[in-house]
Amino acid sequence: MKYLGVDFGLRRLGFAVSEGQLSAPLNSVIVKGFKDAVEKVVQLTKMENFNKIIVGLPEGKMGKTVLGFINALKKQGLDVEAGDETLSTKRAQEEMVNMGIPMEKRRMNDSTAAAIILQNWLDNR
Repeated sequence: MKYLGVDFGLRRLGFAVSEGQLSAPLNSVIVKGFKDAVEKVVQLTKMENFNKIIVGLPEGKMGKTVLGFINALKKQGLDVEAGDETLSTKRAQEEMVNMGIPMEKRRMNDSTAAAIILQNWLDNR
């Protein structure tokens, strides 16, 4: 099975991939808003033949937006689940520091956060 992990944002999406028990960062894309984010995930899913999408679900107001995003993807016929996003961005930054990645590149940590979200989901299923 091929999984896509998504770290959702209204400006950027981070993507990660897994075809087994380990996730890896894929890339990040800039989006122009909610509708564009849905379209980019649908396009990527079809191009790369992902079987399931795991979207990081934060708490609070953004969590409601992410639930709407998940529902919009489901309406497109995609198999989508929410994954725990707790501290994924902070952990992504810590991992990038440990790997010696320069500060200017650490700002684009969305794909690393997506990999952490996807790995947490894989470990807990």
